[in-house]
Amino acid sequence: MFDTVEIGKRIARLRREKDMTQPALADIMGVSFQAVSNWERGASMPDIGKLPQLAETLGVSLDELLGGGRGSELISHVLDGSEGSYIKESDVSIEDAETAAPVLKPRQLEHVVHLIADGMEEEESEGERKPLRLASVAALAPYLDEETLGELAERITEEYGFAQLASIAPFLAEKTLGEMAEQAAQRGVRAGELAAIAPFLEDETLDALTEKLYLGGARVGELASIAPFLSEQALGKLAERACEDGVRVGELASIAPFLDEDTIDALVVRVLNSGAAPEELLPLAPFLSEKTLCSLLKAGRRKKD
Repeated sequence: MFDTVEIGKRIARLRREKDMTQPALADIMGVSFQAVSNWERGASMPDIGKLPQLAETLGVSLDELLGGGRGSELISHVLDGSEGSYIKESDVSIEDAETAAPVLKPRQLEHVVHLIADGMEEEESEGERKPLRLASVAALAPYLDEETLGELAERITEEYGFAQLASIAPFLAEKTLGEMAEQAAQRGVRAGELAAIAPFLEDETLDALTEKLYLGGARVGELASIAPFLSEQALGKLAERACEDGVRVGELASIAPFLDEDTIDALVVRVLNSGAAPEELLPLAPFLSEKTLCSLLKAGRRKKD
């Protein structure tokens, strides 16, 4: 992205070369002198609509004012309305949009990103595929609307895998993220990948996906990474089903920290009644109520006797 501090220094230097005060520049630009001060300190950027006037007032081109590069060129073409042909002819990338993002208005940026995405689709139809730089999409995420970002998210999933959505998940609509998670589950997403975006999913969606993963063959130990984000009801149901399926105590212990005491007490009693030796249940001891723990110890003594 543009180095606002360097641009600010450039504005200050050019203003001084014109022997102009901050208030004088502010009067010409129709802004407060505090705004000019913020520009020169790099605390903010001039509005895109002000940039041509600012460059003219300081006696430089817009490209010189912004420091050159593809980002500067893109902004120039957005200002004169020729961004469509420029993006197509100059092979403008998401990285270039990332550079220009702090200066462009939201609708301008969304339009630019859509044009770039359309160009990438055309290239794909011709047998070429330009990789989408994940870091650039993450940097753009705060500037994009949920719909535009959702379109980029689909490409990220295709190119990098579902887990990489974590970098932009806070900016995606919950509905969009949930739909993508469900699609990933149908394709066989692993629990570890789902865990990366679990904090951003709705509870009902995550509960349902976890159940699908378990029914699809995922072990309880694999699902432990998701356990902190599941509802108590869903996690308790998962633990009960696992006990019915003969889960190992070690695996049950991996989700025990997230189960309520009553649930884990009941599970231990069930496992004990199924024939498990009391000493096998020791990994669960830190999570048991005092009453259940005492019963477990007594059962162990009786067995020794």
